Parts: sequence; C-alpha cells; structure tokens
Amino acid sequence: AFRLKDRYERKNNEEKSAKDDVSLLDGFRAIFTTPTACFVTFGFASLIFVLTGYLTWMPTYMHENFNMSLSDAGFQSMLWTHCFAAVGVLLAGRAADKLGTKRIEWRMYMQAIGLIIAAPFIMLMGNSSEMIWVCVGLAGFGFFRALFDANTYVVLYDVIPPKFHSSASGVMIMVGFGTGALAPVVLGAVKQYA
Repeated sequence: AFRLKDRYERKNNEEKSAKDDVSLLDGFRAIFTTPTACFVTFGFASLIFVLTGYLTWMPTYMHENFNMSLSDAGFQSMLWTHCFAAVGVLLAGRAADKLGTKRIEWRMYMQAIGLIIAAPFIMLMGNSSEMIWVCVGLAGFGFFRALFDANTYVVLYDVIPPKFHSSASGVMIMVGFGTGALAPVVLGAVKQYA
C-alpha cells in the first residue's frame, strides 16, 4: 500500500470496439502483471485459506473440547462469525467509501488493519477454555476480517482496466478458493502430527 503506484487511470472517452474482446488469458495477465492486483489476490487467497480452515475444523474443535453436540457446535461456529461479518462489511464499506474518495490508499490500509486486528481473535478461539471466549473470538474475527472483504474488489478494480474487471475477479476468486480448498487437508495433516 505504501509503495505500489499502479492505479489504473480511467479516461472519460474510453470507447468499446471489436478489438477490445477479452480472451481467457487476459484476466490472468491483468492480475499477474499488476503488482497491487497480485498482492490483493495473495491476501484474498490467504484469508480464504484461514477462513475455510477454521470454518471446517471449528465444529470439531467445539465438539471435542466443549462436549457440544455436532449440530450445536456447527451452529455456534457459524452464527457468531457470519453475523458479525455482516455488520462489519456494512460498516467497513461505508467507512471505506468515505475514506477511499479522499485517498485511495486508505482502502488497502483498511484491508491490512482488518487482518492484523482479526488475527489475535483466531488465537483466542483456539486457546480459550471457556465457550464465551471462543464465541468472542469468532465474532471478532468475523467483524474485523470484514474490513478486508469490503475493499477486496474495489482495490482490484482501481488497478485493473474496466474491460478486465470480470475476468480479473474470476481469476482472483479461482486462486483464492483453490488455495482455500487446501486448508482442510493441510490442517488435517497438521492435527495428526500435533
């Protein structure tokens, strides 16, 4: 956020033409030749890895450590994080729209701040001996990761020309969820050796 200077400048007179057709590889090229887009994609993939990992394993963790039924553990592990993420996205989106119009870098700062503040809540989830603190961890992570979520596509679109927005979003989503799909396997392997 401090050094990247690859913001896409929109021109008022951009015209569509037949030669502006976007190929399959153009979305990959748009992402991987733009440093900010690479960092946003890496951040998104990292967040999805963590999110998928803890959403997959949290019901088991609650079942094993708090003697909850699997249905109660599944409900508790999803309720707090998603309710607070919904509130967080709405508040973060509003704040980002106000701050981002003054200085575009603020959107990336919000993403970084959100992930930095969210990280200790994951530690709280995993190290708490009381259920209330696990729920606080779930809620805190959900709320603060929303600062990243609310700005993901806007930051990407600020550095990618409009004709590549859809393709670049598709590539970012593919990389993010492809990486996230590995989380249950990786964390399951780690659990066997822990």
